[in-house]
Amino acid sequence: MNPVSTEIEEAPLLDSNGEIKQQMDLNFFKAASAGNSEPFKDMARDVIERLLTAKAKNTILHINIISSERENVSTKFVEEILEKCPALLLQVNAKGDTPLHLAAKFGHFDIVRVLIERAKLAQGGDEEPESGVEPFRQMIRMVNNEKNTALHEAVSHGNVDVVTILTRKDSDYLYSANNYGKTPLYMAAEYENRSDMLRGLLENRTSASFDMVLALLENSTSVSHEGPNGKTALHAAAMRSYAIDTALPKLLEKKKNLIKETDQYGWTPIHYAAYYGNYRTVNLLLETDQSASNIADKDRKMTALHLAAGKGDARTVERIISGNPKCYELVDNRGCNFLHYAMTGLFCCQ
Repeated sequence: MNPVSTEIEEAPLLDSNGEIKQQMDLNFFKAASAGNSEPFKDMARDVIERLLTAKAKNTILHINIISSERENVSTKFVEEILEKCPALLLQVNAKGDTPLHLAAKFGHFDIVRVLIERAKLAQGGDEEPESGVEPFRQMIRMVNNEKNTALHEAVSHGNVDVVTILTRKDSDYLYSANNYGKTPLYMAAEYENRSDMLRGLLENRTSASFDMVLALLENSTSVSHEGPNGKTALHAAAMRSYAIDTALPKLLEKKKNLIKETDQYGWTPIHYAAYYGNYRTVNLLLETDQSASNIADKDRKMTALHLAAGKGDARTVERIISGNPKCYELVDNRGCNFLHYAMTGLFCCQ
């Protein structure tokens, strides 16, 4: 069920006195959804602030943004409502989403731009904010219940234009991981939209994953690369065969040092590339740093060569050995070399 139809079901609920206090009359809901600000023009600010849907706790601003079509989105309603009731700019719903979170999620670039402009106006003149952080930056950095910022939301839905404006407007902020352990850069590296990639191939243009990684790396003065379980954005890219044509080359160009970073299991990006049979990724990683193939994991002391041999991937085995001949001598914690793995598979010596 889409978010708008869910809201319509709950919109008419009123409080026990029959007054609009925490729930929203259906007529107001429909007006907000349609972008009609007329019913709210003579309404007091505090009344507008209390116009909420029953379960999701969405304001009229949230509803308008959710209801807006991706194409030809209008900012008129947002501008008019914020002019009358600026407090809605930072008001969150039950999921902790600000209007900016939803605009970023649904890819409404023009609304994102307007929200940032309105937040800048909130500072007033050239006064230095008490917190030392301008209101518009505070808004951009706000997290919802999943610890997602608006940038996390934009990246997870492949909204490149929104990623670009958010990183340009607040370029020096180091984004933390969300509840799933993912930073925006990690999410951009793992982003997959097959229809987007197909269009990219047909139209000879870059993919959303590439464009988002590029925006994050080039617009930000410092960017965190962490992912879940100690992985980095390069691990995420190495695990996906399509990333060789999207995020991987740019990550290696800007963050070459990640090639030897290990996750909690001791696996490097080349371990994952070998395990998943991503030959072209293995090749590019080895071209960047041959010595990465010497690194063994924590538990079984397996290298990428052991993994490739255990998977029966002769081409990757040949590529690793040709680039780093000495690694064929390396054994795991049971004394098995890559030939043992080639004969018996990944469960050699157990």
